Amino acid sequence: LTRYLNSNSNYSIIFRDHNWKNIEGQDLDTDRTDYNTGHNIRETKAIIAAFARHKLTADFPANLDTLQLPLDYSYMGKREITIKNGVISNGKVDIPINEIRRVVCASNGTISKLLVYKEEKPSSFFKKIFDKCDMKITLNAITLPLLEAIVTRNTGHGIDFSRGNGFDQKDSNYIIIRYLDSGFFLEKDGTAITEWQKTAAETTAKFNYDVKTLLV
Repeated sequence: LTRYLNSNSNYSIIFRDHNWKNIEGQDLDTDRTDYNTGHNIRETKAIIAAFARHKLTADFPANLDTLQLPLDYSYMGKREITIKNGVISNGKVDIPINEIRRVVCASNGTISKLLVYKEEKPSSFFKKIFDKCDMKITLNAITLPLLEAIVTRNTGHGIDFSRGNGFDQKDSNYIIIRYLDSGFFLEKDGTAITEWQKTAAETTAKFNYDVKTLLV
């Protein structure tokens, strides 16, 4: 998905196969016409939300500890990033999801990462000075709702979206608007049976950009 975090129209969705290769001739241009004065994302968000729901399955978020799914691919490291039976792995580092205590969203509008930490606060001077995380994961339609669910379940609060993009955004709340939907965190019947689900859903819903709202 290109241009989605640094413009307000004319995005491109690029489809990949199971080997993470781009599928030629299948690119899809979306939201080419502005339809309001806010976030022009109606078509794009509907598509990526449907994709995320399909990949995370209808059992999400109840299946957090059993989910088996490829999340991303590191072309430089030539390693696939996966979640399997409660462990996120990049082929080099494994992190049990119940050990994740903090996730920070870091984006400049072009490159967007989720910084994963096993500590609420740095335990060493080195980690504090260099802000060394335990794993970096590419922000995408699957990883964002997944990690929002994980860290909210573990700690009672979600991803840290306080960082701006160094240009026109003082924080990363625009990424919540463009990628998250409160329905991700609810049961099949639309209810929240745990406090953390309620927290995650309300955090997203307050921006009033859920897909059901956009498509009215």
